[in-house]
Amino acid sequence: MIEKSNIRRLMVKCEKARKNILHPYFSQIGLTFGQGQARVLETLLVRDHISQKELADLCHIDVTTISRAIDRLEDTGYLVRERDPGCRRSFSICLTDHGREAAFKVQQVLSFVDDRIWEGFSPEEMEQLSEMLQRICKNLEVSAFKPQQPQ
Repeated sequence: MIEKSNIRRLMVKCEKARKNILHPYFSQIGLTFGQGQARVLETLLVRDHISQKELADLCHIDVTTISRAIDRLEDTGYLVRERDPGCRRSFSICLTDHGREAAFKVQQVLSFVDDRIWEGFSPEEMEQLSEMLQRICKNLEVSAFKPQQPQ
C-alpha cells in the first residue's frame, strides 16, 4: 500500500514539473511567475470588464495578491482600470490590445501543458482523477490543523 505522504510528494513533483515548463515562457512575455498574473490574463480573455472582486473570485486569488497583480499588469500595459459608470468608487478591469495578445499566448502555453498532463489518459481516467482531486480540494478547504499541546 502506498504511503499517504507519497501522494503529497507526487503532487509537489507534478507542480514543480509544470512550473518548469511555464516559468521561462511567462518570463519571456513579462509575467512574474507565481503571482497570478497569467491567471488574471487568461480570466480576462474569457470575461473582460469585470470588477477587481469578481476577478479575484474567478482567479481564486486573495484581494491583496490580485491588487499587486493588477498593478503590475497595468504597469506593463496589459490592462487598464476603467471607471464604472454605475458607481463612482468602482472600476472595471479590462485588457488592452497588448494584454489580449499576451493573454492569447498564455492560453496557448496553458493548453500545451494541459495536453502534456493528460497524455496517455483515457477519458474515464481523466474523469476519475478529476473527481479525486476535487475531493482532495474539498477535504483541504474544510480542514483546520490543531496541533496537540505537549503534556
